[in-house]
Amino acid sequence: MRMILVFIDGIGIGRNDLLNPFIEADIPNWHSFINNFSFFEADASLGVSGLPQSATGQVSIYTGKNAPKAVGRHISARPTSTLVEMVNKDNLFKMLINRGYSVTFVNVYTKETLDKLEKEPDGMMKPSVTTLLNLSAALPFRTLEDYMSGNGIYHDITGEALREKGYDVPLTTPEKAADNLYRISRNYDFTLFEFFVSDFAGHSQDMDQAVAILERLDRFFGALVKQMDLNNEALVIVSDHGNIEDLSVPTHTMNPVPVFFITKTKTLSKDKITAITDILPAVLEFFPDEKQA
Repeated sequence: MRMILVFIDGIGIGRNDLLNPFIEADIPNWHSFINNFSFFEADASLGVSGLPQSATGQVSIYTGKNAPKAVGRHISARPTSTLVEMVNKDNLFKMLINRGYSVTFVNVYTKETLDKLEKEPDGMMKPSVTTLLNLSAALPFRTLEDYMSGNGIYHDITGEALREKGYDVPLTTPEKAADNLYRISRNYDFTLFEFFVSDFAGHSQDMDQAVAILERLDRFFGALVKQMDLNNEALVIVSDHGNIEDLSVPTHTMNPVPVFFITKTKTLSKDKITAITDILPAVLEFFPDEKQA
């Protein structure tokens, strides 16, 4: 059994109106996933007032604990010391490794980012939640060399953001990035990829940009699932809070977030996932306590 989990920052389930880019975007694979696989609308508020935010939302996903309730509020961007402690204590990576499974994080980091994380761990570049996952499990980070060789993926899929930062790297199509992800995943039991450009687009309230990003994602997912053996593999897609689905506001939203389990190996009941804290236990059901030889 192999699983690929793709985390998409800032995607909720919005209304069918002209300010929802999901209505305008050409995303046939996304619609096919909704109609043909396990699809859930998950609450991201977790009983805490205020708009759901990234730090607490992601900690809730990767630990299975109600992070905003633990700290008394929703926390944006980088995790606070309490959230860091929650992640370091136990998280999806450590749980899987403790059960005997191999895990990898495919996102590429620049040398400058890794240097800042090492020298200024509590500064502006303090670790994100997914960075903490990797650090807590003592796993290596993928670098630009991995991007160049097709052994890592940049967070925007195509590498355009690297070009904008001045790096002389080739662009990657969504289809090629999907090829790379699938090839990498075949060497591991669990593979994580994080995409967070979607949250930026939601904050920008730019319809053309939002539509383009959704269509990039759809091409990526279509190419990825086309290669997967869904009788033995699973693609899981999750998000932490709403944003891009409602361009009438520059903030996050109170909307539920989509959760997909795209596989033929297991059928999940309709009430299996009602909140983002339900994602971790659902993932672990695919990985028995003792790995089968």
